[in-house]
Amino acid sequence: MCVFGFVCSLLASGQTRRRVVVKPVDVDILVFDKELWGVNAVEFFKKPANRKFGFRWQSARKKALRSEGRGFRMFGVRAGESLMLSNGGKEIKALSISFYNRGDNGAISVGEFGKLISKLRSGITDKLATKPRTEKKKGTVSIVADVWSWEGSVYRLEASRSTTGRPEFLRLRAMSKKSAGRGEATASRSSLSLNVKSDHKTGEVYISNLPMVDQGRKGYCACASAARIYQYYGRSTDQHEIAQLAGSSARGGTSISEMVNALKKVTSKLNSRVNVLYEYPKGITAKELDYRVYVSGMKAMMRDINSYQQLAKKRKAKSIDIPGKKPYSRISSKESISFSYFLHKCDPKVFREVMIKKNSFSRFKSKIKEYIKQGIPVGWCLQLGLFAEEGIPQVRGGHMRVIIGYNEKTDKIIYTDSWGAGHAKKAMDAGEAFCMTSVLLVLPPTR
Repeated sequence: MCVFGFVCSLLASGQTRRRVVVKPVDVDILVFDKELWGVNAVEFFKKPANRKFGFRWQSARKKALRSEGRGFRMFGVRAGESLMLSNGGKEIKALSISFYNRGDNGAISVGEFGKLISKLRSGITDKLATKPRTEKKKGTVSIVADVWSWEGSVYRLEASRSTTGRPEFLRLRAMSKKSAGRGEATASRSSLSLNVKSDHKTGEVYISNLPMVDQGRKGYCACASAARIYQYYGRSTDQHEIAQLAGSSARGGTSISEMVNALKKVTSKLNSRVNVLYEYPKGITAKELDYRVYVSGMKAMMRDINSYQQLAKKRKAKSIDIPGKKPYSRISSKESISFSYFLHKCDPKVFREVMIKKNSFSRFKSKIKEYIKQGIPVGWCLQLGLFAEEGIPQVRGGHMRVIIGYNEKTDKIIYTDSWGAGHAKKAMDAGEAFCMTSVLLVLPPTR
């Protein structure tokens, strides 16, 4: 992948997957439980009989329980990732089960997809002894849903295909009739600042209630991050819908230009727009290569590398070796080296010292502060591996996070990863964060 690309993949972590044998779990006993909506989510989680479902809280806020769905089956169809939504750990209000999504399951034929839909539709119809009605919804993506109303519940079997007919996802959503009737309420931009918390003792200023979306084992960090932002605004868009729009693959992730331009196509549907605040090098988010911008961006990057070489020599730190040249040599105006190679070979502390002297570092912090104060999360595309981070499943390669705050006292940014519990709120030195950054962007509401 060239320097202008962006890839997120958990395969970069070097972890190997172990084959785990799991016992089959029939989830229909959970899905069609008449009393489910009156159950306290915390109590549900504690019951030994429910441990077989493998649910875990996605964050400390207890908004959702998530299970990878290993061994899950319903009417003979294998299921997968499952989410149980609650109002802060109180009553369970909705359940969503994935029976197919391209990110987790790979590509399947149109015929195979149709068989899955038919088998589930027949099973649910027989179980409820009532026929569904069909709804066609054009929201973030086009969805065809079979809808059943039974007792106090509504069941939606939602199927989505791309514009070319490629199967994208198939999921079952169950919810109380009360929840189903509420619909979506997109937040106004003026109300978002109410979500900003200030801790005068620690100096932290941060957005307190960004929803957690766990990308799982997929390279969907950009899709999950965007979904979290839109859910924070009140939209029900999920990572699979964003992935469909962006043309993401589970292994290859999403290029920055693809993600930015895919989001631009649907911002009217999502009542938002895409603003790029910072990109390094210039032009990384362009839909089509502008040669003059490319040359300008590369020259600026090489100047930074030359500044590094000069300071590294003074500090007796690592030189970036250039074939045929002496250590600490400058890169001429006609030459260039791979930035990923530079990041792999440089001394991070020296590179940080170079970068924080730039005017763009002050603007970087200023833009973060400007939008966080408004209650608008900042999308943060970066390269992992330059500075050591403990407890993360991916240690190298492109990644996307969401910046949710800052601390002027400690000169740190506050951010979150889409990896579930334990990754909801973290902090990093602003200078280190700046060195790792490829792009900063926001998706602010239009009203």
